[in-house]
Amino acid sequence: MNLSTFSRIGKRLSTFVGGQSAIQLLNAATGLVLLRLLPKPEFAIYAVALGAQGMIGILTDIGFGGAILGLVGTRYQDRLLLGSYIKAASLVRRTLMLFVSALAILFIIIFRHSKLEAHGSNELIFLAIAVLVTLQFQAWASYYETPLLLNNRLVAFYTPQIAAAILRMFSVFVLYSFGIISSTTVVIANTLSIVVMGVSFRIMARRWIETPRVLPKEQAREMIRYLTPLVPMYIYTALQGQVSLFLITIFGHVSQIADVAAAGRIGQLFQVINSSNGVLVTPFIAKTPFALFRRRFTLVMCAAGSVALMITASAKLFPGVYLLVLGPKYGNLTSQVQLVVYTAAIAYLLNTMWSVAVARKWVFWWSGVVQVIFLTLVQLVCVAFLPLNTSEGVIRMNLWTTTGAFAMQVVFLLKGLSIHKKAEDQQAIAS
Repeated sequence: MNLSTFSRIGKRLSTFVGGQSAIQLLNAATGLVLLRLLPKPEFAIYAVALGAQGMIGILTDIGFGGAILGLVGTRYQDRLLLGSYIKAASLVRRTLMLFVSALAILFIIIFRHSKLEAHGSNELIFLAIAVLVTLQFQAWASYYETPLLLNNRLVAFYTPQIAAAILRMFSVFVLYSFGIISSTTVVIANTLSIVVMGVSFRIMARRWIETPRVLPKEQAREMIRYLTPLVPMYIYTALQGQVSLFLITIFGHVSQIADVAAAGRIGQLFQVINSSNGVLVTPFIAKTPFALFRRRFTLVMCAAGSVALMITASAKLFPGVYLLVLGPKYGNLTSQVQLVVYTAAIAYLLNTMWSVAVARKWVFWWSGVVQVIFLTLVQLVCVAFLPLNTSEGVIRMNLWTTTGAFAMQVVFLLKGLSIHKKAEDQQAIAS
């Protein structure tokens, strides 16, 4: 690589580190402030609301945002093609969103008289509405950020996210100053920040895309064919992501719900490196010419492995630093925090491999079903042998589940590499 290439890579990396670090610090600071300002029952409800939002978000997206990067690949400068994929994803997601919204309304009607601790039915309705509004504008952010990533416009990519994070933090302090801070008002403030971010991305993406007037059926069919094998896995992921809170809600009590959610906040400290997969790895690998793939793949995986080892060592050697971040109310969570960090390191490697697979279109018709079956067996073993009435037992189950998902992703990646090797051999014979 020449000097200009190094300079371009260095500039992109510095922009990523600066932008992502700013977002992460703001969000982490806001989350830690909420740990201190919200009573444990309120923080537990807030965690459950965010969990529901994450679950519904996966069910209504099922990977369309990431699929756009892989399907467009080296054709990213075709404005009409890129706009067609985005419109196709948006239309399919709108249908899924209507279905999920109908289910949400049904549940609101069924449980309209239900009350959680310190929460009446009206507050729960506001929470549900805020979650649904948030999901719509999250979709805008997910789809309309793609042109910015493919065209290396990282400053434009990070600006709306930083603005949303600042707005969210400012809202928390305003709510606290006026004495109206609660799980409900914080979720509504979070919704406002997501609306700002989604609208901003949609406006900025206009110069990079040309949206067709009619439904792009060819792109829609291609996306559906691409993602259909993964639907079982996305459904499983949406549900599995909330297993921790679900189990501790059934077997534990409010204090333990807050403990699990608080320990999970430590995992969010590693969002900077996790975000590197979607921001740097997927576009980088998607645009990689065939002949350069092996070299770049090795570089990416070696870098990811080194980072994962450093994360693991930090929890083993310095757990007190993480406990200091959580605050005195959660100072007894040493083992829980270590398990969360170990899980985060494995998840980072898993996500890196997944980013490579998405970028190279290594999606197999059997992979989703196989992974769901395997991980279900892992969780059944955990249910049989782990103490799920404790926060440590539930978090340990997360660790084993993530390890199982990592093992399966290694299998899928090896399959993809074998496909690449066959293609290389065919090219060698042809030449």
